[in-house]
Amino acid sequence: MQWTPHLAVQRAKIAHGELRQEDVRLLDDGPTLVAAHAEGPPRLWAYLLDSVLDGFYDGFMRPHDGRTSTRVHQGLRVAQQALRGRVEGLVEKRTSDVGLLALSLEGSVLHVLAAGSQRAYLLRHRVLRRLARADGKLRPEAGNEPVEGVLKLDPTWCAEQLEPGDVLFASAGALCTDSVLRKVCTALEGDRTLPAKAVVDLLNGSAADLGLAAASLAFRVPAF
Repeated sequence: MQWTPHLAVQRAKIAHGELRQEDVRLLDDGPTLVAAHAEGPPRLWAYLLDSVLDGFYDGFMRPHDGRTSTRVHQGLRVAQQALRGRVEGLVEKRTSDVGLLALSLEGSVLHVLAAGSQRAYLLRHRVLRRLARADGKLRPEAGNEPVEGVLKLDPTWCAEQLEPGDVLFASAGALCTDSVLRKVCTALEGDRTLPAKAVVDLLNGSAADLGLAAASLAFRVPAF
């Protein structure tokens, strides 16, 4: 199955400027996507993001046993090591961390690895589910996620068999409020051919109204 998600990154508004607090990278020309969200002093955001994303890529590309689950977990381990090495030299150790969400497609199976506030959702037959959630329950309310990431949280992981017609979308937890999720689901149910770009626009539009950073993506599973 071809993995062609639509994604868009929006910078956070700080004073009279904008800073990169979130970023997304595509690995292997698309089959794997990694989103990261920096926590801590704004002046360190780019520094923290690059250490995690570069580390994940290094770990993902190392020798492996051929399984996608192995590769994403290798990526996480090296990302943790890279970030820990940089944070140990900072004064702001306690508040510096990076949330990470990795999505990797293996045939028609989607692997989801999460550590932080980023959320991934699957809409199937009008039922919305959060993937790789930590507590086993769908919690669409925002604002109750810990401000932590790969250094302080145990990652969650799942493998989901995708079906034609499924819609996958992901964004920062602060954007996935009840009202935003209802808006996205209503739009998708009202138009079964709604493009992935429209879903991303809905998610990032909510961030723009609040001046927040956002790295949102959406993917509609085609017929196999």
